[in-house]
Amino acid sequence: MKYLVCNFKNKFVKEEIIKYKNQINEIEAKKVKLVLIPSLPFLAYFDGSNYELGAQDITSFIDKTITGEVTGEQLKSIGVNYVLVGHSERRIYKNEINIDFINKINNAIENEINIIYCIGETLNDKENGNTYMVLEKQISEVLNNVELKNIIIAYEPVWAIGTGVTPEIKEIKETIQFIKDIVEEKYDTNFLVLYGGSINKDNIESINSIKNLDGFLIGSSSLNINQVKEILLEIVK
Repeated sequence: MKYLVCNFKNKFVKEEIIKYKNQINEIEAKKVKLVLIPSLPFLAYFDGSNYELGAQDITSFIDKTITGEVTGEQLKSIGVNYVLVGHSERRIYKNEINIDFINKINNAIENEINIIYCIGETLNDKENGNTYMVLEKQISEVLNNVELKNIIIAYEPVWAIGTGVTPEIKEIKETIQFIKDIVEEKYDTNFLVLYGGSINKDNIESINSIKNLDGFLIGSSSLNINQVKEILLEIVK
């Protein structure tokens, strides 16, 4: 069963969220693991049976009382089963680093929340031929320091997020296999690996043809309920 993870980022206001929730509740996703990740204020609005709930963040502070932070215990108490960690936007704009990701993953694991750990290279990395080196570093410097359970890796090339540009199918396939091989070689285990980066209804068919891919992490396309429907239909073909 493939995953479709919908990251709403900081989009939607209350009225839009209520409308979206009513629409998504009418969609059948029996052959796809559908995960919705709304902004923090709207997590409690989602309680449907045809999807699971994810959070966009979790605190990196362990056993501290910090204003504005959200703990794994709090997230779990409202039905959150997944959390994003390491998304490139937080790496860039919030200056989050490996110790933050390590603490967040450990916090999630302690509360039995599944982690979607995001990795990806910049355009500069790609142009300099450093994609694999960067990905291996992002994997090892974090996973060497956490318990290896309940982790899904999401490969999102930074240069493809929100740009409308995606790698060639062969390139995605080879990179996904590289990630799986590294995890198996280093840790003697297997993780599911998702792809994210400018996925839409027009390119999902070709990307979905990649056999070693376990699902998708979508951003802007997740905001359009009709796009979500079309993407779901394509995944189960």
